[in-house]
Parts: sequence; C-alpha cells; structure tokens
Amino acid sequence: MSLPPNEVRRLSKQELTQSDIEYFREKYGKRFVRALRAVEEGRAIKYNFQPSGTSKWIVRGQRREYLVVPQVFCTCRSFYHSVVIDREISMCYHLLAQRIAEIRDQYKSIESTDAERRKMSSELRRTD
Repeated sequence: MSLPPNEVRRLSKQELTQSDIEYFREKYGKRFVRALRAVEEGRAIKYNFQPSGTSKWIVRGQRREYLVVPQVFCTCRSFYHSVVIDREISMCYHLLAQRIAEIRDQYKSIESTDAERRKMSSELRRTD
C-alpha cells in the first residue's frame, strides 16, 4: 500500500501542477481528489503521546474520524470492503490522505498524554 518513489517525488513538490493532478486522478480516481481535499482542509491529524512517545494518525471523514495505520490499515468501511474483501483498490482515501499529508508535511500535530491515547482508542472502537 505504499506509494511508488515517482509518486512520492511528485507529491513532494511545493506546488502540484495540472499534469500531477491529472496523473493522480487517472490512477486513484475520485479518491485522490477526496484525499487532497482532506489534507487541504486540515483533516489529517497526527497525535503524539507522552511519555510513551507513540503516535496515532486520524483522518476526519465526512461522518466520523478514522484511525489510520500508515501504509497498512484504516478503520473505515471502504478499506474493509474495497481493499480487504473485494481487492478492488489498494487503499482508501483516508490512507491516501495520511500519506499525502505526511509527504507534504501538511497535517495538524497534537501533543497529548498516554491517558488520552487510551480514551481515544476506546472511542475509535465504537461503531455508529
């Protein structure tokens, strides 16, 4: 689920060109547009917990927040159905958004405590 080096280079540029956007839209479809919008709207968040030094990525979707394990897993239904079960795509837009945010260094970073991490983990396990 990682992005190839040529895509990382393209995303690392200060400004994406129309050619870059067309390339990613061709490859990822509307997932790229949704992911880029999530990043630009500040919906990719990296929580850093102390004293453990651990971190968690959250991407806020349209209805709720999703836990993203970079390049591995997302708690959204699209990941489960389209990536795991049907194998139609390699990543949901939340995973793509996290990766774009990390590459472009365009995410919110929040410092918190391990007690808050445990509370957050419990809340993220709840289903709606």
